[in-house]
Amino acid sequence: MNQEVWQQLLSLESMEIVRKWYKTIHGRSLNECRTKEINAAARQAREYFRNANNSNFSVRPLLTFYGVTSLSRALLLLLGTNGGEANLTGAHGLKTVEWKNVLCGKSSVRLDLLDELKIETCGGLFYDFVKGTDNRISIHVRSEGVDWWLSYGTPELGEQFSFADILARIPDLEKDYINISSEVKYAVVNDMTYKPEVGFQVKVHKARFDTFKDAYTTLGYAVSCDDNWCDVVCDTETINRSKPLFMHTYIQKQFNAIPVLHIVEPFPRSSNYSQLCITYITSYFLGMLVRYYPTQWMSLIQGDKEDALWPTLNRAQNFVENSYPDLVIELIYDVLKTGK
Repeated sequence: MNQEVWQQLLSLESMEIVRKWYKTIHGRSLNECRTKEINAAARQAREYFRNANNSNFSVRPLLTFYGVTSLSRALLLLLGTNGGEANLTGAHGLKTVEWKNVLCGKSSVRLDLLDELKIETCGGLFYDFVKGTDNRISIHVRSEGVDWWLSYGTPELGEQFSFADILARIPDLEKDYINISSEVKYAVVNDMTYKPEVGFQVKVHKARFDTFKDAYTTLGYAVSCDDNWCDVVCDTETINRSKPLFMHTYIQKQFNAIPVLHIVEPFPRSSNYSQLCITYITSYFLGMLVRYYPTQWMSLIQGDKEDALWPTLNRAQNFVENSYPDLVIELIYDVLKTGK
């Protein structure tokens, strides 16, 4: 656990600070009942993350997922204006898709199929979270502070993702994921500018971007490349219609302080999700695997045959534990600063 981040999140457990933050964000006072709901959710989140940090990997991702959902509830209650925790949907908002057929339909455990597991978005807490956070990403170009932010809106329900779809879009997993797959769907950003009257321009690393540049040209972006870099440009109308998908490295930060920005291949149907939402989905994958398929999970962490995905999932767990709290407090501070 990053003690500095959790020290900052401790403010969510203070009645007076939560009321102050709510007044700054919404311009109105928060009642005592709703304040205590935020305090309680934040306190539970801290305990789940603390216990996950001290637990064996046999249960660690599940405890972390409970921490993610509790911290998400606290954030939703702070950002929302109507109702309290009773109005939050009880279901997960994500559901597994035929995992039994993948993991249990064989004569033996098939650990090499774990990245083929799929989930589907549905009504529930995750959908509330996407709407409540406005599917918003805080963007760092070359600084520790937030330089810009984007909202991806609310995608339609019923979209499916495989675990590989998610893992291939997280730059922090690169050192392990490239050992098992060449399907890396991001490229580091060297420079980026946006002005409404001029449009959007980003310079990205060519070798990686070449593998998915067609996804952006199809959306109306113009791409020109030299030996090492590609310039990707579009007008304001195009970026408003089809926003680029971004992810940062929050674990592998530059100078241990600056999240490194990457442009990412859009999801099918151009339904993009913020880094917060993608991290939430990652935790759900890991938590549900531990909860409902403990035999397969134990085989993986104990080094059984076909365990090549284990280093990546180990790093993915570390990614969730350390970046999700950081992303939450960053979003709160950015909303407090921008007022929207």
